[in-house]
Amino acid sequence: MKINMFVVLASLFMACGTPKDGYVVKGSLKNAGDGYAVISVADHTGASVIADTAEMSGGKFRFEGKTPFVAACSLRVVPEGKEVLDMLIVLENSPIKLQGDWANLERNTGGSFFIRDMKVTGGKNTEVCNLLDEVYFSTRRLPEFKDYERLEKWFASLDENAELTDEVMRKADTLQEIEDRFRELVFGKQLEIMAAHPSSEAAALYLTPMIDGMKLDEFERVFGLFDEAVRNSEMLTDIREELETRQRLAPGRIAPVFSLAQRDGQMLSLADLRSKVVLVDFWASWCGPCRASFPWMREFYKKYHDKGVEILGVGVDKDVKAWEKALDAEKLPWLHVRDAKVPGGKHMVSDLYDVTGIPHFVLIDREGKLVRCGYFEHELEELVDKLLMDKKTGK
Repeated sequence: MKINMFVVLASLFMACGTPKDGYVVKGSLKNAGDGYAVISVADHTGASVIADTAEMSGGKFRFEGKTPFVAACSLRVVPEGKEVLDMLIVLENSPIKLQGDWANLERNTGGSFFIRDMKVTGGKNTEVCNLLDEVYFSTRRLPEFKDYERLEKWFASLDENAELTDEVMRKADTLQEIEDRFRELVFGKQLEIMAAHPSSEAAALYLTPMIDGMKLDEFERVFGLFDEAVRNSEMLTDIREELETRQRLAPGRIAPVFSLAQRDGQMLSLADLRSKVVLVDFWASWCGPCRASFPWMREFYKKYHDKGVEILGVGVDKDVKAWEKALDAEKLPWLHVRDAKVPGGKHMVSDLYDVTGIPHFVLIDREGKLVRCGYFEHELEELVDKLLMDKKTGK
């Protein structure tokens, strides 16, 4: 996967306080000719809202205004009769300059256009972004990564239905090794820059591509590098919520308790199952892989239920009749509840447990502590056997 360090800023965020001065964005793109430019800002739902439009004459355009918040904006430049350029800038109340030459317009491996050697200057966040971006580009220029772009272009040229030959698999392994090493170097250097700029909102968003590979304790440490005002800002909502989710669902933590209605309308609480090993199964009537798992789950239930193991099926169907029809057809012997909707259209328990795809399991020990979340059919019996053995030995 190609790492685009600037794309991670594509969200709207706020900074504390009221700005004293407005912004002035000046663009000077040699050989771009006439046309227009548009700044788009994402609203709180993620939808793009046009904030301003400016005429471009001889490659020059200008935006003026005042923003109550720092915003990562999409800038679209539309010259007459030429390719359209989309890029991102950090909009803040300070002078910002963009300089480049349309003759240097190139297409990246993802199909988007960019201007080689484009310069964006001005503003605290912009300058920090430049430092972080330079880490990416300078690392790409290192001799050990000379094959990076070549392999990227080779894979981009393949048909999406290309056969997975030995050559393809060999080159895929090579590219993955290069990317892993590249990410290690880039992220390490960028973290040093972040630590030196704890008050930069934009710098904090560069954590986005890093956190998937971080363990919880490292995530907490790195997030703590930033000032409290930055950590609590709107712009870091997604990262903050991701951290809170990981903390909530970390192995050894008490499983979040919930109560949902069973088919007969009676409420069932997860707390009612305390003292049992519980496997929570999130599923839906329309989910083929979910229903394909039921045969082996029946065998699992038959083997372990009398030993103190319970399965709790949590249906996520929107249509209650579809859920009930599936229960009638499958005749599953374990407990079943149906997830409830909350304002905003989300499922209460699925969101609580960060369920982004189904089937999804949550294994909970007799003390109500989380053991594992995800899909782990082949490891399930080994995990359960260990939990039951720990009970016998008093561990």
